[in-house]
Amino acid sequence: MNKTFVTALSALSLLIVTAGIMLWSEPDTAVGRTDSAEHTGTTAGKGVRFPWDTPGSASAPTATLAQLSAQPGGALQISAQTREVLDLFLSEHPPAAPDVIAAQFKEAARVHLSEPALSEAADLMTRYAAYKDALKVIQSQPMPAPNVEPGLAAVMQLQQTSALREQFLGSKFKEGLYGQEEQLQRYVLARQHLMSVQGWTEQQRNEELAALEREYPRAVIDAAGRSAR
Repeated sequence: MNKTFVTALSALSLLIVTAGIMLWSEPDTAVGRTDSAEHTGTTAGKGVRFPWDTPGSASAPTATLAQLSAQPGGALQISAQTREVLDLFLSEHPPAAPDVIAAQFKEAARVHLSEPALSEAADLMTRYAAYKDALKVIQSQPMPAPNVEPGLAAVMQLQQTSALREQFLGSKFKEGLYGQEEQLQRYVLARQHLMSVQGWTEQQRNEELAALEREYPRAVIDAAGRSAR
């Protein structure tokens, strides 16, 4: 049931993603970066929030460039913490084209990284800055269907944002920066859908919930439980 629910929305989400991506015909043009948080749960003009969002929950990143590191083989270590470093750097520098921001970032990171991690960090920042610009453009547009049910709107927006990340960041960077977060979000949405289905017996619902839990790591389920408290 949960797989069918998410899959059925993918085609519709793809249409929205395609329309949104058409808005950034010049990816080197900065849209202006005043917020470090993405607010992926809020759609301008509609006010849709993801179920895990709480007003005022976003806080300024606490990461520093010193937290950039390389793996034993020399490649850049990429995690959600790396994203905080990128966001902090963007918030502290005037808006500029992604390649300009990346050059500044590479120079600042030179103290903490050596090759090949240093060049990889610059490449990541180029992609990330372009992604953030495109995200702001899309977030400035109202959702095409004003009467979409909130749960469906949240799934559509997650699919849209995930596709945009894939477009700009590529699979490797997207997974490193957002993999765990997206997995948690998908689980929460799927679980909420199962809880909202009408006409099931308690046994049927429990069976569907158990099947859903088998699809996700224990850490994801535990994290969802903590966020619900």
